[in-house]
Amino acid sequence: MSTVPDNKSKELKIVVLAPNWIGDAVLSLPLLDACFHLWPRANLTVLARDQVAELFEARKSEVRVLQYERGNGLQRLRKLMGLGLRLRREGFELALLLPNSLSSAIIARLAGVPQRLGYSTDGRGWLLTQRLADRRKERGLHQMDYYLGLLRSFGTSGVDRIPRLKLKEEVTEKGLALLDVLGIGRNELLIGVHPGAAYGEAKRWFPERFARVIDLLHKRGRKFVLLGGPGEEVLAEKISTTTAQPPINTVGKTTLAEALVLISRCALFLSNDSGLMHAAAALGIPQVALFGSTDPEKTAPLNNKAVVIQAKGVSCAPCFKSECPENLECLKAITVDEVYAAAEKLLGK
Repeated sequence: MSTVPDNKSKELKIVVLAPNWIGDAVLSLPLLDACFHLWPRANLTVLARDQVAELFEARKSEVRVLQYERGNGLQRLRKLMGLGLRLRREGFELALLLPNSLSSAIIARLAGVPQRLGYSTDGRGWLLTQRLADRRKERGLHQMDYYLGLLRSFGTSGVDRIPRLKLKEEVTEKGLALLDVLGIGRNELLIGVHPGAAYGEAKRWFPERFARVIDLLHKRGRKFVLLGGPGEEVLAEKISTTTAQPPINTVGKTTLAEALVLISRCALFLSNDSGLMHAAAALGIPQVALFGSTDPEKTAPLNNKAVVIQAKGVSCAPCFKSECPENLECLKAITVDEVYAAAEKLLGK
């Protein structure tokens, strides 16, 4: 079996199969940077589903982005076959598989990539040329290190472990135009709030408590913007109808790139454990991150300006469930007062 070239002068053609969720995509950024650290002349392509491709496209980087749609049923199988044949024409030499799925390994195999590196999960080990033992249950392993661990055998010392998201100038310019449309001054103190989380209700703090924190933080010169994607409109509406002065509601109304620009203009970002939480961290925004059913050891924002709040004294947390069988005790234990105090402290800095 051949091995990946260790010659740093080689123009190695690499395809990275990206994670399927925004937060995981953010946490994969150090791996992309590590590829250039290991192979400075690498020709690097990210293959990403449509819902996360925009994140990679918005980032200042030499990475090329190929977008694809997953499809459903028989359509999904046809798209999978077509994608594999499309990639075969690219002549990639190395595939790095970040998703744990069988389908990602099938894509790499159909693409004819000679070196296919990934974790041996979901019965796909026979499709990989370099198989790594599954580490998902490893205690204290952060998701970012799980991804970066794919390159451990090549040596990742000196690689920056912090995801960094610097936006392209053209992306920023389009996003700033949105501020004018929303009536937000370029120098106004903006506080971003994301009340959603794609995984399920067990990650979502209560809209009425978000609303109460907004009311407590509402002082002269502070503006609030609600952010989020399709399907989170009801949460935003509950907050808007509960606060004394409704915040600017952009939930379900922006592209991901526009949301990233809005977050980049915030003096503070308040959210659950979510994809936009990780985006705010990568943008270096002071933030308060609330954790219910999930574990900060695995998915905390990698940001020295972040304050993580997790329920204390709740024996069932973290349970990693999307729906709670225990009446959301972990979220109830997070109080308005402690979230407000953390937010005010960050704003004071």
